[in-house]
Amino acid sequence: MSKRIILLIMMIAPVWMSSSPGAVKVDFFRGSLNVVKNKAATEGKLYFVDFVASWCMPCRWMDETTFTDPALVKYVEENYIPVKVDIDDFDGYAYKQVYGIKLLPSILVFNSKGEIVDRYEESLPPSKLLAILKKHNTAANRVKTATAKPIPKPPVTRPKLEPKPKPAPKPAPKPAPTAKPNKPAASTTVSTGEGLYRFKVSRQASKGYSVQVGVFGDYGNVLIEAARLETKFREPVLVHIAQLNGKKVYRVMIGEFTNPSSATEFRTYVKKSGIDCIVKDLSTMK
Repeated sequence: MSKRIILLIMMIAPVWMSSSPGAVKVDFFRGSLNVVKNKAATEGKLYFVDFVASWCMPCRWMDETTFTDPALVKYVEENYIPVKVDIDDFDGYAYKQVYGIKLLPSILVFNSKGEIVDRYEESLPPSKLLAILKKHNTAANRVKTATAKPIPKPPVTRPKLEPKPKPAPKPAPKPAPTAKPNKPAASTTVSTGEGLYRFKVSRQASKGYSVQVGVFGDYGNVLIEAARLETKFREPVLVHIAQLNGKKVYRVMIGEFTNPSSATEFRTYVKKSGIDCIVKDLSTMK
């Protein structure tokens, strides 16, 4: 090897090493979006969510270029909580539905209150993403939430005890109606995993057929999806709990059908609303 070649290698080696991919990279938070929301509130920070998928090439491009830019990495570390959500993951599918993700990559920027301040449905170079993050990093979007004092409980008062009258004899039970009663309309549309739920749980026999619409790893997302599906389709929602690769998972299904043809017909109706689903034989789900 000539001295000229050796000298050239020595000159470019430091430059190559300093720009090597992976030297610096945005450290995405590992946790659910509910945890991130609480963390952002207590720290008074904004956060952004990068929606991706393993098959999304523009997402990979951003991983290799945008999220390895030193200036962007430093700014995110000091001012934002970054989160990455794979829409094909257990919980990513639920978040995709909640936030209406149609294109990848999609980046949603939230303030410290957990409110969406903007969304971008495109691949972003580091300079453009940095400008976006600086634009939204204002005092109004960085309000720190202080820990509230506990609400004092009112004094306990008891009514005067009176002897209970003997209950009247119960009338004979009426025969069950043959027609299926109309289901009441749901009163609330749920968009997050927080809040109060009316959730009736009973053991379901492993027989018949249903239409599976998703698999989740977070029980909060099960509540989100169950409330949404019950409102949309007015059909019973079934949840199958099992273990997959050492992790507890929840399979969410809609409807109870006695034969596969009825379930297939309902599946066609569900798919027309834009939801991917499959027919499940409930006898295989013990």
